Amino acid sequence: MQNTLKKSRDLFTESTPWQPVPEGHLVMVADAVVEYIEGHWHTVYLMLVRAVCGTEAIILPPLIKRGTETAAGWKQAIDSLPETVEKRVVALVCDGHNGLTTEAKWRGWLLQRCHFHLLARIQSRRSRWKIARHKVEAEKIFHHVRPVLEHPDEHELTESLSILEEIGWTSTSPEIRKVLSGFVRNFGDYRLYLKRPDLHLPTTNNTAESLASSIANLKYRMRGFPTLNSFTRWIVALLKFKKKVACNGFHQQN
Repeated sequence: MQNTLKKSRDLFTESTPWQPVPEGHLVMVADAVVEYIEGHWHTVYLMLVRAVCGTEAIILPPLIKRGTETAAGWKQAIDSLPETVEKRVVALVCDGHNGLTTEAKWRGWLLQRCHFHLLARIQSRRSRWKIARHKVEAEKIFHHVRPVLEHPDEHELTESLSILEEIGWTSTSPEIRKVLSGFVRNFGDYRLYLKRPDLHLPTTNNTAESLASSIANLKYRMRGFPTLNSFTRWIVALLKFKKKVACNGFHQQN
C-alpha cells in the first residue's frame, strides 16, 4: 500500500508542471518552514507571487536547504527563480526576517512587513488579559501601535512613535525593548499598503503561512518524514497539488 502511494505521488509530481506565473508586475509573499530530519535541521523556503491586481498567489518551486532559516538561504532561494519572474517583482510581503528585508533592499523591491507577526510578538510578552502582570503597559503599547499601523496620515503619528520609543528604552522585557525599537525604526515598512494602494498589498504574510500550515498538517498525517528524500518528494507534491493560494489586498479578508 505504501509503495503504491509513493508511486502515485511520484507519477503526479513528474507529470504535473508548476503553475504559470501571471503577466505584469508581481507581489511576492515569502515565509520559511524549518523541520528536523535525519538528525539535522532543514528549511523550506516558500515563495508565492501574485499579479498586482490579482486575488490568488501562484506557488513557486521552493528551495529546500540544510540548516535553519538564514539570509544566505533566502538569497539562494530568490536567485533560483527565473530572471523573467524576479525582475517583475515590485514588492515583498514578509515577516521581517533579516534575509528577506536585505534581499528586498538589494533588489530594489518595496517592503511590506507583516502586522500579525508584530502584534503576536508583543502579545507574547505583554498580554492584555485582566490577570496579566503587565496589563497597563500592554494596553499602552497596543493603544499606540494600532494608529501607527492603520492611521492614513503619517503626520499624526509623532506622539505615538515617541511613546513607543520611550517604552522601548524602559520596558523590563528585553523582547519588548527589541520589538518596539525595531518597530519605531522601521515603522514605514508596516505602512506601505497605505502609501501604495495601487499595489493592493495584504498586511500579513498569511498566504505563505497557510502553506506552512498545510505542511504541518501533512507531517501530522504522515507521522513525520523518515528521510530527507521522502520529505522533499512529499513537499513538492503538496505544493504542486495546491497550485495557488488566496491572496487579497488589505481592504479584504486575508
